[in-house]
Amino acid sequence: MEGPYVVRKGDGNWIPMGDGVRLSYLRRYRDEYSILLEMDAGGRFPVHDHVGGEEIFVLEGSARLGTEELRQGDYYYSPPGVSHAVETEEGCSLLITSARGMEVNAGQESLETS
Repeated sequence: MEGPYVVRKGDGNWIPMGDGVRLSYLRRYRDEYSILLEMDAGGRFPVHDHVGGEEIFVLEGSARLGTEELRQGDYYYSPPGVSHAVETEEGCSLLITSARGMEVNAGQESLETS
């Protein structure tokens, strides 16, 4: 990362993460990242752990993280060491940032952040 840059709408490098779930990196620097996560109706991102804290802002739709139901405009923070899945009934777009990497549980590979 050498100076400022812009990611334009539609320029995303979408990575499929299962049925109806995809992510696009906005920023990756060492262990830090910012991503857009899009989920179709009925989508589920598996349980995962965060080495560092995670911030989530709901851009569109709604999502469930554990017992929390988040709607458009809601902000969610989970401290390091918290595990959760993300589910949506109607679909959603999330802006997610983390100061460290994440590991997807259930024998799946780590989501690399470097």
